[in-house]
Amino acid sequence: MLRCTIQKFIVCVNPIKKYLSAVISWGRDHPFILLYALWIFLMALFFQGCNLQVKNSWQISPPSKKTITLSTWGSAAELQTTQHLIKQFKAKNPTIQVKLLHIPENYFQKLHLLVAGNLTPDVMQINSLNFPVYASHSIFLDLTPLLKKDEHRADFYEDFYTQGLQAFQWQNTAESQKQPVIQGALPRDLSNLVVYVNKNLLKKANRPLPSADWNWDDFLATAKQLTQDTDSDGKPDQFGVSFYSKPALFWLPFVWSAGGDLFSTDRKQVLLDSPKSIEGLMFYSNLRNQWHVAPRREESGSQSMSELFIKGKLALLISGRWSVPVLRKKARFNWDVFPLPKGPSGLSRVGIDATGFAVARQSRHPEAALKLLTFLTSAAAIQEITRSGLIVPARKSIAESPVFLSKTDLPENNQAFISSIHSGLPTQSHPRWNEIAERLQLAMDPLWQGQCSASEAAKNATSQMTALLN
Repeated sequence: MLRCTIQKFIVCVNPIKKYLSAVISWGRDHPFILLYALWIFLMALFFQGCNLQVKNSWQISPPSKKTITLSTWGSAAELQTTQHLIKQFKAKNPTIQVKLLHIPENYFQKLHLLVAGNLTPDVMQINSLNFPVYASHSIFLDLTPLLKKDEHRADFYEDFYTQGLQAFQWQNTAESQKQPVIQGALPRDLSNLVVYVNKNLLKKANRPLPSADWNWDDFLATAKQLTQDTDSDGKPDQFGVSFYSKPALFWLPFVWSAGGDLFSTDRKQVLLDSPKSIEGLMFYSNLRNQWHVAPRREESGSQSMSELFIKGKLALLISGRWSVPVLRKKARFNWDVFPLPKGPSGLSRVGIDATGFAVARQSRHPEAALKLLTFLTSAAAIQEITRSGLIVPARKSIAESPVFLSKTDLPENNQAFISSIHSGLPTQSHPRWNEIAERLQLAMDPLWQGQCSASEAAKNATSQMTALLN
């Protein structure tokens, strides 16, 4: 405003510069007339300035833009979808500028640095595994007030799967009496494990496809029948089922389906050494070490489980939705997905991980950030990224619609992902999860290598994890 006024003052003065020079020159001989002329000039200048100020106050200037930063990870295809969504958001919100910070590798390590440097992005992509680290330090804005707004209750809040919302909830110890639980983020998609089946191999072996109610016995029988020595060299070259020793999300479903658990509800006690937990660990370990229906490290070599499956050397692949785009592109056989088998508990329990978006509590433009978060987790935005085949939508209206359940492309049985959500468990994580996961892996490795019993590994892991919790 001041700069503009000075510029206008200069413009007004320049045309009468010669006149002022003449008046001053003439006034040397007529001092009283000079003072009068200068007084007239100053009054005119004063009123001109007032006029300029009044005129400027009535001018309609374009509103200033608020710039917010959005941090994300993801592949090139996912990035392209995100950029398209941001373009749509800007068209609907012209006063908000979105700066995209795409971090395809080491996302959380770099996000840690941004938070530590007081450069926290306004809106952050987050997953439920790393969520407690930030929630425990009050990095996220509590979204509970947003979800309680009348305009969101029917078509916004209630449309999310409960497991997805619970994965981003945290005990509010600071104000436990007012708001015992905070909603630190909203989910965009859910991640759960299913069994990918090579239908061609099962048909060739006259093995029926899994049913919705298959159990561990059915699962083991299928894996045994599909483990074959096709070249008669005394060593299996086709295996029944995949085997991942890490991360824990691959073997924890067997612990849960046996009726065991990793943590107590409050995450203050380790339950991995309970009899039911040990039963689940023993069954998973035996797939490789006793029944030999899953490949050992020396048998799979440098090939991943997905690569073995694509090459037709693996009949059953335990994996998540992330495998769909790859299999659609590379698999040259008929395949489908089915829920994990039911364990001794009578249930098929898999972990429900969530990926979503959170708003920084220190954001300078929280209202603009909330608008972006609401848009990115809206049904329209989730529907767009669902079409890529990469995600399981966190919204019922999309997950249970033809957009996700369509049979025009593989897999046909997308309902398996939805069934797994209803019986699944929200992610069990902890603020010190990275340290816990490292000790857990070291303690469990001897079991996966067949060097100790499930009971011994469970007791060692429980001792190591308890030391960290305490």
